[in-house]
Amino acid sequence: METYSEEQVDQILRYALAKRTNGQNLTKQQVYEIASDMGISEADFLASVQEWQSTQAVCKEQVEFDKYKRKSLKSNVLKYAIVNSFLVALNLFTSGRIGWAIYPLLFWGLGIALDSWVIYQSESEEYEKQFQKWLRKQKRDQLTAQITGKLTTSLEEWLK
Repeated sequence: METYSEEQVDQILRYALAKRTNGQNLTKQQVYEIASDMGISEADFLASVQEWQSTQAVCKEQVEFDKYKRKSLKSNVLKYAIVNSFLVALNLFTSGRIGWAIYPLLFWGLGIALDSWVIYQSESEEYEKQFQKWLRKQKRDQLTAQITGKLTTSLEEWLK
């Protein structure tokens, strides 16, 4: 009897489902019926849908975090280029050679290189720490905006 790994079963079922749906989207009820035909209980199905939605939300947040980090990196590289160009030019103008200007150039450049490494190594522990910190800040900012909005509305009503 031929056996299949979990990954192989997943791939086979994806192919079969793609043939069955002809590229059309399925409703939640249709997906439940397919799961039911496969012997999956309603409780397991609903738990899986909830887990999938949670995973999708995290993925969406990570995409936003990645955009934020890349934008921040571009800004830092621009600042690095402007400031260090000025420092090198100043050093060349005053002494005719690059002396002390090499130190900020190298150390700031090292900082940018390490920051770049973290941004593009999304499986690292440091990336996860930064993502969690950013996520907490986003939630805190959201809560602050909600409270500010409610206070503003209440104050406007009180002043009328």
